[in-house]
Amino acid sequence: MINLKKSEWIILIGLLVLSFVPVIGGMFRLAELELGATLEFLPENPRIQSAPIPVEFHISSSITFCILGAFQFLLSIRKNYPKWHRLAGRFLVCAGLVSALSGLWMTHYYSFPGSLQGNLLYLVRIIVGFSMTMCILLGLSSVLKKRIAQHQAWMIRAYALGQGAGTQVLIMTPWMLTVGEPGGFTRDILMTAAWVINIVVAEWIINKQGYRHNFSIPRSLKTESI
Repeated sequence: MINLKKSEWIILIGLLVLSFVPVIGGMFRLAELELGATLEFLPENPRIQSAPIPVEFHISSSITFCILGAFQFLLSIRKNYPKWHRLAGRFLVCAGLVSALSGLWMTHYYSFPGSLQGNLLYLVRIIVGFSMTMCILLGLSSVLKKRIAQHQAWMIRAYALGQGAGTQVLIMTPWMLTVGEPGGFTRDILMTAAWVINIVVAEWIINKQGYRHNFSIPRSLKTESI
């Protein structure tokens, strides 16, 4: 039985709730692809049907990255289960890279109507994909060099970028309920705002005075690579 502090429960539940809608939507989309049928409550997407493999990679890796990644921020788990933390870290590096690179592929090669992706959103998605990839690789390089503080910072940034879909749900839902379905440049702005919010929060956490103490990796991890 893992005993978590109240603050850790808040972190874990918050991150899992943030992941909930994208994860459920992704699971239904995977089921749709496996069954070869269209689920009525999901928006029709002929691009996915014509080239499903990148989507399957993207959804599977993103779910892994968001759900498993939430547990990496819990000091109790890192302290009491360091081997699990390192093993999960290896999976997360792989999942995060697959998620970012498959997202880049879909952004560039799928043909989106202007109402779903304008030039701004295309550019932002490209920047996010490359940035997430860079953050993961820098996080991996840092932990291999025993630079734990840098490792933490880069992985927080990567996770924040990977959680863009969750924050987009939080932003888009109130807009849809009050104004209606956004499209075109308005949709681009709302989608972009989610990543901006996430990275601002990530930088605030990284630079918060008490952060490195509360989230420091146990000494046993400083003597071993992931």
